[in-house]
Amino acid sequence: MAFASFRDFIQQLNRAGELKLISQPVATELEITELADREMKSPGGGKALLIEKPTVNGAMSPFPVAINTMGSHKRMAMSLGANSVDEVAAELGSLMKAKPPQSFRDGMNLLRQGIDLLHARPRMVKEAPCHEVIHRLDKNQNDFSLHDLPILKCWPQDGGRFITLPTVYTKDPDTGVRNVGMYRMQIYDGATTGMHWQIHKVGARHGKRYYERGEPMPVAVALGGDPVLTLAATAPLPDGIDEILVSSP
Repeated sequence: MAFASFRDFIQQLNRAGELKLISQPVATELEITELADREMKSPGGGKALLIEKPTVNGAMSPFPVAINTMGSHKRMAMSLGANSVDEVAAELGSLMKAKPPQSFRDGMNLLRQGIDLLHARPRMVKEAPCHEVIHRLDKNQNDFSLHDLPILKCWPQDGGRFITLPTVYTKDPDTGVRNVGMYRMQIYDGATTGMHWQIHKVGARHGKRYYERGEPMPVAVALGGDPVLTLAATAPLPDGIDEILVSSP
């Protein structure tokens, strides 16, 4: 991974002259996406936009909104820590056929093919930056609402506000294999979303198996993070290939 956080990526875009700062208030309903649509249609994909004062139902959100951050070949390459997208195309092609090494011998075999994936074996951590601030939504403590987040309404005929660029983490209940996908999520209320995934998606297959087993399905959703995770979640990898593998350095 090229960046420790999404903040680091935004700062790099700014240093590279690839970021426009918008300091005046802009509404999360239609206005931000209208600005982004104009920018995306500019020559070369325009610039990334950082909305410093997004408003939700007229109230200022404490969270800024970054949009069009990977809307050009240059910014996509920057998110990968590469000089160009073509520079990593061959490696991604190899990853499409590879599986994470489960032993030292597996790792050595991959190295002989020129694929450095020894580090790709899943590793558990007990502490991470995402644990620094914890809000809970339950019957005993309710100090968080989805309405606090500057989630956008993109188009006039949309049914509401949608999270459009989440990384969605699910696990196969039979094999334990992880999947990272990207599925549009509609905000229903301060505590509930709807997850939209087509029937051919891996996340949908996982959900079907949990339903058949009569078990609740654990799902984790991340917003932000290293931008390569966002790209990995959209990669058309074969079922069973861990997208974290693609995001590895």
